[in-house]
Amino acid sequence: MYLQYLPWLTLVLAFVFFIISFLLIHKQSKKNHALEVLVKSLLATNELTKQQLVEIHSGSIGMGKKIQHLESLVRKTQENQQNLVAQAPENRLYTRAVKMVQLGATIEELMAECELPRAEAELLLNLHKK
Repeated sequence: MYLQYLPWLTLVLAFVFFIISFLLIHKQSKKNHALEVLVKSLLATNELTKQQLVEIHSGSIGMGKKIQHLESLVRKTQENQQNLVAQAPENRLYTRAVKMVQLGATIEELMAECELPRAEAELLLNLHKK
C-alpha cells in the first residue's frame, strides 16, 4: 500500500535535497565572494605598506647622510675651536682688545687690560670703531 507513494516520496526527497544543496552552494558562493573581496583588500593594503616601507627606508638613508654631514661639521668645528684655544696668547689679547673696542673701551683701558702699547691700542681703536 505504501509502495505506490514511493516514487512520489523519492521525488519529493530528491527535490528537497536539490533545494538544500542549492541553498548551501549559494551560501558558500557568497562566502567565497566575501573572501575574494577581503583578499583583494589585503593585497592592496600590503602593496601600500610595501611602498611606505620603501619611502621610510629612503628617508632613513637620507637622514643617515645628513647625520654624517653634521658629524663632519661638528668635527671641523671642534678642530677650529682647538686651534683657537691653541693660538698664541698675544692673539687672544688682540681678540679681547677688539671686543673691548666694539664695546666702547678707551685707549687707556685697552693699554691697561690687554697690555698693549699706545700705538697698537690707537690702531685697534681706529680699525674697529663702530
